[in-house]
Amino acid sequence: MQLPTRLGTDEAGYIINQTSRIHIQVMFRPVIEEVIDLLKKQFGEVLHSVYVYGSIGRGTAVAGKSDLDLTVIVRETVHIDALREETEDLLERHPEIIKVDYDIGILDTVLSPENLYEWGFWIRHVCSCIDGFDLSDQFPDMKPDVRISRALNRNLSVQLRMANEKLEAGEMTQMEKRSLVKRMIRGAYLHVNVKDQSFASTIEDSLSILRLYFPENILIEDLAKSTDKMELSDEWLRELLHRYALTFV
Repeated sequence: MQLPTRLGTDEAGYIINQTSRIHIQVMFRPVIEEVIDLLKKQFGEVLHSVYVYGSIGRGTAVAGKSDLDLTVIVRETVHIDALREETEDLLERHPEIIKVDYDIGILDTVLSPENLYEWGFWIRHVCSCIDGFDLSDQFPDMKPDVRISRALNRNLSVQLRMANEKLEAGEMTQMEKRSLVKRMIRGAYLHVNVKDQSFASTIEDSLSILRLYFPENILIEDLAKSTDKMELSDEWLRELLHRYALTFV
């Protein structure tokens, strides 16, 4: 690839939304329908709309290995303890997914102009509506922008600190470790995506671009190795976190 790669953008430089409900593979549609029914049961009229993103939204998910990533917009604050419990029961019936991630946003917050580069970008360019009133038309098409990258990385330092505390306590599962490594790769990529005029949708593409900007960088290579390891030790990940924080936080 040549620099800038402009990966994930159109000829005019606008970010391409890679997700669509029509991309959802047949094997995942029953669990999605069941999750939507569960959300309606839990939230009722407070539920505004539901969006899919990630590999299932792109049509690249692998049964038994992929998460179901959902953005859920509600009209007011909700409690999710019961939702979490019922979701655990649902996962036992649907081994085609390994977990369900809910990103929950309150409608007024999502539509607030001050959140254009966070929620507005997310709804417009990362998600696809699968139930309710689609908000994506409320926001403009966007190009890679430092305000978007900063918004997406806003909680990175907090997430890394909490992860380190969990590692120190020996309480992090292998699934959580793999999610952490992906978050680290994504966070690093968001330091270069504006310069690269790109918006990568996958961890693989993010790593490929990072290698172009940090050739033969040991940290980047160790992050890549971590995605391939079946098991990540606490010691390995703590040391990786330390080096990562010195470079990208």
